[in-house]
Amino acid sequence: MNWKEISVLTEGHCVEAVAGIFFRLGSGGVVIEDPQAARKYINTDSFSAESLSPDFLDHDFVVVKAYFPEERNIMEEFYPLLHAVEEDFAIPCRVFVGEVRDEDWEQSWKKYYHTFKVGERIVIKPSWEDYQADPGEVIVELDPGMAFGTGIHASSRFCLRFIDQYIKGGENIIDAGCGSGILSIAAAKLGATSIYAMDIDEVAVKVARENVELNGLKEIIEVQAGDILDFLEGRHPDMILANITADVVAELVPAAAGILPEGGYLFGSGIVDSRWPGVKKKLESHGFEIEQVLTDVDWIGVAARKRG
Repeated sequence: MNWKEISVLTEGHCVEAVAGIFFRLGSGGVVIEDPQAARKYINTDSFSAESLSPDFLDHDFVVVKAYFPEERNIMEEFYPLLHAVEEDFAIPCRVFVGEVRDEDWEQSWKKYYHTFKVGERIVIKPSWEDYQADPGEVIVELDPGMAFGTGIHASSRFCLRFIDQYIKGGENIIDAGCGSGILSIAAAKLGATSIYAMDIDEVAVKVARENVELNGLKEIIEVQAGDILDFLEGRHPDMILANITADVVAELVPAAAGILPEGGYLFGSGIVDSRWPGVKKKLESHGFEIEQVLTDVDWIGVAARKRG
């Protein structure tokens, strides 16, 4: 199967808006290539620049990429939405459309994606690598495929750290925008007893189900396609994971407030710092206490607890 790769070159201020366009058009997630973030970690032991070209590190622009099945004709709807973003932010964007084959994608991941640890307990391990867990570690086997969610990007790492810190065992969880299933699998490995994972992207749902089966967690994690807001009614989670965008996190807040118990948690991520004040205000106005905020360059993750 071939995929349409749409790349938008822009400035950091409108990354969230561009990602929102892709989400609206049915992409379960985006790839964000941010030179500023790369330069921040280039000299640390936790980051390898082997996958980056030297000219990329010299750039100031950010590249936002999304992938759609080749047969889907989305450009007629995409360009007016992007033009509106350019006008709102007074920032020009450049668009490149390419083609990616499944086998090319798979080989790229195998070349650059390696085992790494997040927090105290979680180890993310590609399915093609071997790793011997240390005492107390839990291994998340992952084959990202064409779905968003490898754990590398700050937004995923924020939620993984929250999961590592707050899950004690026995929780019922909703994973809103599950992507590759990485957050659901980590939560289950740490003791959550029931997880309902949703994504609007059929490809993400397929990949998430494959990863759930790879980790032997079909009895704990249910993965479905659709809009999470349509499926929240009547459910009673202890925690909601929302690694999406600021707009979608904010849209989810009222519904989350309605179904979470006192002391229940909403973990939000994928939030650009310029959009954080709006998300924070929405959380506080719906009875949430901001318990923890994580930052990385211009990305923010939040752990919010419902007050009594």
